[in-house]
Order: sequence, then C-alpha cells, then structure tokens
Amino acid sequence: MQKRPLRIRAIALLAGVAVLAFGGWASADPPSRVARLGYMTGAISFSPAGEDEWVRSTINRPLVAGDRLWVTPGARAEMQIGFAAVRLSGSTSVTLLNLDDRVTQFELTQGTLNIRVRRLPANQVFEINTPNLAFSLRRPGSYRIEVDPADDSTAILVREGAGEVFGEGAAYAVGVRQSYVYYGAGLRDYERISNPRIDEFDRWADERDRRASRSVSLRYVSPD
Repeated sequence: MQKRPLRIRAIALLAGVAVLAFGGWASADPPSRVARLGYMTGAISFSPAGEDEWVRSTINRPLVAGDRLWVTPGARAEMQIGFAAVRLSGSTSVTLLNLDDRVTQFELTQGTLNIRVRRLPANQVFEINTPNLAFSLRRPGSYRIEVDPADDSTAILVREGAGEVFGEGAAYAVGVRQSYVYYGAGLRDYERISNPRIDEFDRWADERDRRASRSVSLRYVSPD
C-alpha cells in the first residue's frame, strides 16, 4: 500500500487541527469517544494500534486511534462514531489516525468510503486523508471518497453538505452535488464528474441510513 508524501501528511495535520489551535491540549482526561464496528459482512481484518499482526475482526469491536481495518473484496463494514456512520466497501484499507473529543481523522489508502454525518458542531474536525489529499468535512451531509492506487487518484463526491480539499500548496471548496477526481498531490491535475454513478455500495449505504432513521431506539436515546 502506498505511503502518503510527507508534505501531504503535514498539510493534513495542519488542516485537521487548525480549529483547535486556541482550544488547548491541557486536559489530561481520556477521550470520551471510540469508534464501534457496528456492522460487518464478509471477512474484515483488524490490526491494533502499534502492532503489525492482523486478526479477523468481530462485530461490536471498539476502535481507537492507530487501529487499522482491511475489508476484503466483496465484504462490507460500518463504523459508528457518535454523530457519524462510516461505511467501507470491499477492498478498502483504513487507519484511524486520530479520534478524541474533537477530532475524527482517517487515512484511506485504497478503496471506498460512504460517510453520513448527522450533525457537525463548530468545534469538531472530521477529516479523511488519502495519498493525494486531505478532505475536511465542513457540514453535516453525505459523502463518498474513493482511492484508486493504480492511477494515483482520489475521487470526492459531496451528495449533501460541503467540504474542502487540501493538497501541496492548494485548497479548494467542494460544494453540494459536486464531484471531482484528483490525480497526484498538488490538486492541479483533476477532472470534474458531472453525473457521478450510483452503484450497489451507495444503495446499500442509503438503505443503512433509512434503517437507522426508523430505529425504535431513537424514541428513547440520543442517536449519538
């Protein structure tokens, strides 16, 4: 799997934590959030933070910063993180870079994510890093991010909401119903997709959203 260029890594870090510059890091309390592997079908491999060994994951496994997931071809998974659900298609590799009370940051090195964010408080950062760019979500909504290592590209689709992409020396806003494919790390080589396709993975993610919205438990507890 490809490694992100060091400059992209630095850009992603700056983009993801800029809003926290005046918030302070003094608190010694442990983070109040972890991710949960709330759904899986097929084989999902898991590697704990700081380890090289991979094991088969299990449903309801808690996930913390540094953990990695590999979704095998044909499999699917869903991570639940408070106000967000992150769905992983087959042949997808994800690392949970940062997860605390205010920052949610993933690294997607290959494959596809569908992300549904129900709300996004002003002090929250939600970011996806890829070998090409960093994508920061700016509003609640529905997003698709796809990384193809074969042609060194990242595709960003904003179905609802808004976001911003950061590359080497460049940043661009991506608005609702906009879709772009970026090649390389500078955001200079890109194409706009006027009619992005809807595939079976998208339809499955939409059905997961509808099922969550009809959940009986929403009558009694917070959706977070």
